Amino acid sequence: MASNYFSSQHKLGLNSAFTNIASQVLYVVIVPLFFLGFTILYRPERLVSFLTIHNYPYGFNVTIITLIILGVMIVSRGIYLLIVHSSATHFRFWVLWQLVELITMALFVAMYITLMYHDIADYPFYVVVGKTLVMLGAVNLYSYLAIGLGLVYAEQKELTPVEDDSLMRFLDSQKQVKFMIASSAVLYIEAQENYVLIKYLDGSVIKEYSLRSSMAGLEPLMVKHGFVRCQRSYYINPTHVKALRKDKEGAISAELDAPQQKAIPVSPRYYEALTAKL
Repeated sequence: MASNYFSSQHKLGLNSAFTNIASQVLYVVIVPLFFLGFTILYRPERLVSFLTIHNYPYGFNVTIITLIILGVMIVSRGIYLLIVHSSATHFRFWVLWQLVELITMALFVAMYITLMYHDIADYPFYVVVGKTLVMLGAVNLYSYLAIGLGLVYAEQKELTPVEDDSLMRFLDSQKQVKFMIASSAVLYIEAQENYVLIKYLDGSVIKEYSLRSSMAGLEPLMVKHGFVRCQRSYYINPTHVKALRKDKEGAISAELDAPQQKAIPVSPRYYEALTAKL
């Protein structure tokens, strides 16, 4: 099940467990605290030798490095939160962000260590960066893995079927539940070749989820939850329709109550069925 999850998330958008504020706070708190606890309690011999610099003991330098990591995490996770709330992101982006985050930590920590060694030993900056990247990678790998596995568990728990008729259970072409959401949060469904795009509200933010399925395959679910087919490529939630408009050429479109949301085309064939639901 976990392998299916990760392979599907390489193509699909991230869900709330990976993008909410609580998960970013976990990163900000756990990553620097784990580094501090691991390096102070375990005290690897090579690390103690590397971070005991002249009159500055190992514990002092570890504390400064922990504060540097904390600062990087606060800025990094703040930017990440802004990005994932303003546009659709994918699993690869989540993995890449952590790699860039680790490299950024290494660069700032290497600047500090190089400065400390300036009058003591000839340590070129690129050498210190390499050592620092290995050090941070080896230690922080555990905290990143722990948080990542926790988020996967939380995500899987969200997708576990529950007996609640208000939830829409979206199945893929293999009849496996891939996405569940309250029907009231869904704006519309759009066909895109072999996939359907589910547009939904997460609070006041519009998000999307891509699912390998067909419009015909979704029809029973759409009917059950009161969605209406308004055009060949669209199912629409009539509870979110604010107005129906006809332009000079006679083309009809549905305006939704979500901010900055495009109008949805309405075919004359489905016009009466939609107006009957409004």
